[in-house]
Amino acid sequence: MRYPLETPRMVPIRKIVVVVDVEDPMTPALPLEEFKRVFRREPEAPRYRLVAIEALACPEDGNVVLVAECAECPRFIRRSGDYIICLPSRARAY
Repeated sequence: MRYPLETPRMVPIRKIVVVVDVEDPMTPALPLEEFKRVFRREPEAPRYRLVAIEALACPEDGNVVLVAECAECPRFIRRSGDYIICLPSRARAY
């Protein structure tokens, strides 16, 4: 019996830029848009750092994962631009 080839999934990556205050550890990290709205200015380099977090919703279980964690998945094929390409899970009949 021959099985058809599985069509790979292209899962979009969401990039979130967060502003971190390195001088005051009690200040919460804010998304860049929120920082601009609250303080009405751009973050300055010596005090604030911009951190880019890349995340996606895993098609296997629906959990939010970091892009770096996808390399450990056996269904992962590769990253292409702002997408992760992976194989879909097989449906099992019991």
